[in-house]
Amino acid sequence: MMKSMLKKMWSDDQGALIAMEFLFVATILVIGVVVGLTAVRNAVATELSELANAILALSQGYTVSGLSGCCSSVDGSSAQDFPGLVTPPTCVAPSVPSVIDIPVPCS
Repeated sequence: MMKSMLKKMWSDDQGALIAMEFLFVATILVIGVVVGLTAVRNAVATELSELANAILALSQGYTVSGLSGCCSSVDGSSAQDFPGLVTPPTCVAPSVPSVIDIPVPCS
C-alpha cells in the first residue's frame, strides 16, 4: 500500500506546471516593477529640479519711481535678483574606503 501511494505521488504533476508558470510571471512582474520604479524615481528627481529652477527664476526685484511735487522730490530705488540654477549633485568616490569589518579583540 505504501509503495503504491509513493509511486502515485511520484508520478503526480498536476500542480507543478501552474506553480512554475506563476513563478515565471511573478519574476517578470518583479523585474518590470523594479525597472518602472527606477524610471519613476528619475522622472520625479527631474521634475523637482525643474521646480527648483522655476522657483529660483521668480523675480524678486522691485522698483519705486521717484515722487515729486510741491517743490520736493524723492529719488526712486530698485533691486534686482538674478536667477541661479540648481546644479545636479556630483558623485565623487570616497578617497578612503569605508571599513566595515570590526576587529575581534584578543582573548
